[in-house]
Amino acid sequence: MNEYQENQLLTILSDVIPLMSGDIIQGISPEAGDLTRNKVLEQLRADKELFDNEDSSLMSWQVDNIELLETISDEDFQAVLEEKIMMTELQIGQSLFQPLNENQLERLAETLKSKQELTSEKESQVEEKPQRKTSFFEKMLKPFR
Repeated sequence: MNEYQENQLLTILSDVIPLMSGDIIQGISPEAGDLTRNKVLEQLRADKELFDNEDSSLMSWQVDNIELLETISDEDFQAVLEEKIMMTELQIGQSLFQPLNENQLERLAETLKSKQELTSEKESQVEEKPQRKTSFFEKMLKPFR
């Protein structure tokens, strides 16, 4: 996924993740953690049916969003979803249109870095397990060679 697609997906998710009062973020939607690419895609398709076909810019925007969700992977969607949830948590009490400040950006970076480290640790543990099994089996089979 390129940067443009990621920004477009962040915009789509801005409509479904935050709980809003005007333009102020009040919290995170309870459904945010259960969102999948297919659920959002189904919702966009249902919304498209309700739009006025004469509004070509709105229809074009909706078609672009649907096409994006059809082309990206579930893994890319989940990664951007998690990022958007973290960003929204940091913005509670602020305007949706207010950019993150330095402290919020640092906290976001720390959170993303720690998640990445946890993922790397899990991957290395998964890679180590088959190696241990292989060496264990080799030891057991050694007398039979």
